[in-house]
Amino acid sequence: MSIFSDDRYRGYTLSDGRPVGILDLYYDDPSGFYGTVSGKLVASEHAGIRPLGLVLNAGYARRLSSGLTIDVGATHSTYSEYSDRAAARSYTEAYAGLSGKFLTARIYASPDYLKDGSLYGELNATAEIAPKLTLSGHAGLLLPLEANQNGYRYRREFDWRIGIARQFGPVILQAAWTAVSPGQRLYRDEYHSRDALVVGVTYAL
Repeated sequence: MSIFSDDRYRGYTLSDGRPVGILDLYYDDPSGFYGTVSGKLVASEHAGIRPLGLVLNAGYARRLSSGLTIDVGATHSTYSEYSDRAAARSYTEAYAGLSGKFLTARIYASPDYLKDGSLYGELNATAEIAPKLTLSGHAGLLLPLEANQNGYRYRREFDWRIGIARQFGPVILQAAWTAVSPGQRLYRDEYHSRDALVVGVTYAL
């Protein structure tokens, strides 16, 4: 269970810069299959607490003799009218990844993330810099596959995030600076900064 000051995905706010509450349920099977369900609520500006989104994820992971782990899976995300651009929407992505002790690389492919499809590659790093103190980093590149029916082509976008987390028993305090390039993005008739500090607290069972 988590509370964050903003819900940012690939550098962009999905919650209009408003606080969100998130409940994540995980299942890991010894065979390698895993699944997650993530439900989100947003403290909307005028309507109070409202549903923001639901994310479903399923995949399979296997440890190689080299010590690396490969995983493949798919995720489906559904967002309400209180999310990005004030319009309900959903999309599906398939992914494949390779993980080591500190680094994880993944490639995502979607037929409808940007209406006409996209590819997204990311590299994530984590390191324990002190007991129960973790530093993390993320870099991602979004590549539109084609122009839409109006001939408009989405731009390539690069996003990054650097964060720190401190664990106190089942409670984790987190802070991260996130950004995306190029530029700002229109959300509910106003522009949000491409840079943001997101803070949050997680209680893990």
